[in-house]
Amino acid sequence: MELNERQTDVLLTIVKNYILTGQPVGSRTVSRDSSLRLSPASIRNIMADLSDEGYIEQPHTSAGRIPTAKGLRIYLDSNLEMEPLSSEIQEKIKSTLISVGPDLSQTLSQACKMLSAFSSQISLVITPSHQLIRWQQIDFVLLRPGLIMSILIMDGGIIQNKVISVEKEITADDLIKFSNYLNEHFQGKTLLHVRASIIAQMKNARRQFENLYENALKLAKESFEDTNRQVYVEGTHYLFQGNDLSDINKMRELFRMLEEKSKLLKLLDKTIETKNLNIILGQEQKMDELSDFSVISSPYSLRDDNIGAVSIIGPIRMNYSKIIPAVDLTAKVLSQFLHEIYEEDSGSGDL
Repeated sequence: MELNERQTDVLLTIVKNYILTGQPVGSRTVSRDSSLRLSPASIRNIMADLSDEGYIEQPHTSAGRIPTAKGLRIYLDSNLEMEPLSSEIQEKIKSTLISVGPDLSQTLSQACKMLSAFSSQISLVITPSHQLIRWQQIDFVLLRPGLIMSILIMDGGIIQNKVISVEKEITADDLIKFSNYLNEHFQGKTLLHVRASIIAQMKNARRQFENLYENALKLAKESFEDTNRQVYVEGTHYLFQGNDLSDINKMRELFRMLEEKSKLLKLLDKTIETKNLNIILGQEQKMDELSDFSVISSPYSLRDDNIGAVSIIGPIRMNYSKIIPAVDLTAKVLSQFLHEIYEEDSGSGDL
């Protein structure tokens, strides 16, 4: 059903009141706050239609109504007005992240803490997926016969080390040849692209290249396997401060989700793929852990590649107008931070 003007006005009045108070909204309140100037009886008729169509619902035996995810989505997509961040807040976000220095891990951790403190909600920052980052150099170190360490240096100064078992016959000189070959042929490509190229070329390797070419590709393939990505989490204590959640089991499910992280990564990776700020309603995702929550998430990028995400998890009635601009700005500042590090590391030319 497409909402008419009256239905839209009543729905938005309910949503705004619910976000403000956290309480079910009755027909008298809507009659008072709506621009329609209708009686409570007329408002009740409209509310009944909205209930039938799944835009609002009646919690327990309360006479009031609260918006469903379907109703809240109407508000978020068409009527949400942002509260501009003050120049002081903008400067604080920028200076806080810049002051950390060039260490990416510390910067992401600080961004997470800052967002949580600003929003009084749970904040998350996903570290970059290495598969989406261009690499600058790879080296191999012989630890002992049959065991080496690969050292992969990527854009932004990101370093990935991995210990790999190899044939005992491989020497330190062989490893130098392997790294020289790989750096010459694949430097400047994303790991995802390199890995696909390596797999394809290994299938077509000629016999005369077996000792160098194929062994180098095998080592590179193992080195480029994505390691476990980290998710910084801050502000879990805010769940117990002024939160209207009454089901302790849902809190436990959310805590378990925050600890395991795999579901979070899968969900927030959608933000990275879409390249835009997203508002994810848990009910829409059919995720029990997030049924009473919303997620505001924005990707941060390096060059033109989105590689991670900045997110807030809060109750479905959180202050979207205030929090969205902060999430968006933090992601943009992180992108600028990575760009500046990359430019400093790589110079003015491309790899």
